[in-house]
Amino acid sequence: MTFGVEEVDFDGVGRVCYGNSTTNDSTSQEYQNNVKLLLSVLVSESSSLHPPMTFISTSVGRVAERAYGSYLCRGDLSVRQCHNCLVNLTNFMSDLKTDNSDCIGFGSFLWCMVHYSNSSKFSAYQEGLVFSYNSIGKNVSNYEQYNETLSNTMQGLVTEASYGNWTKANFATRSVEVTGSHEKIFALVQCAADLSPLNCSKCLGELYSYIPDCCNGSQGGILVHANCLMKYNNQSFFGLASHSFMPSYIHVIFLLLFTMHFTIM
Repeated sequence: MTFGVEEVDFDGVGRVCYGNSTTNDSTSQEYQNNVKLLLSVLVSESSSLHPPMTFISTSVGRVAERAYGSYLCRGDLSVRQCHNCLVNLTNFMSDLKTDNSDCIGFGSFLWCMVHYSNSSKFSAYQEGLVFSYNSIGKNVSNYEQYNETLSNTMQGLVTEASYGNWTKANFATRSVEVTGSHEKIFALVQCAADLSPLNCSKCLGELYSYIPDCCNGSQGGILVHANCLMKYNNQSFFGLASHSFMPSYIHVIFLLLFTMHFTIM
């Protein structure tokens, strides 16, 4: 996958753009206007929905120039943290110009992600959309034990997020002690809530396959796909805000109704 525009800063906000060029499209300006409106709608909904949701997918505009998009907030965040992250991220994305039809932005420490496109199929899982990864910390001294513990932990988290944790929006965390030492690994994975269990597993599995390229031997790593994310470190970085989640069947029904409302506008 070749990305057209890439601005990545894991300490702040970042954006990667790809897809078709809209430069010669007569509806380009209208589409970009709809993108800005879409970003404002996502921010607004992040603070107004009750109960709060970590994921929203919607669209804005007429069919020919429609902008489709979603936000994903990390499952351990409070409503305020999610909203503030989206405010900063969407402001950043709105200020940057691009001729690409698709863009994905992410906030500080992967607190939130925003994805927009001119296609209604933007949220479908596609192999090869791993658009950023980065190692964290120094190299570990107990390489074999660390990697073995990390591998077992990630395999368990992928299964839990994909199939075994329906009350937490495809989200799972775990802290484990490294075999043969007192060092710990803190790990977090999350998929967009509209991914099927199988595609969530595929998405996270694809991210995991990139660990040797980005983070082999390091204390931690951050890996981002268009539809899922993965982070691990030897220091704690996630909370326990499980009260923020709705049961999955309520989440899905609300998501469908919300999407239908904006689609017919």
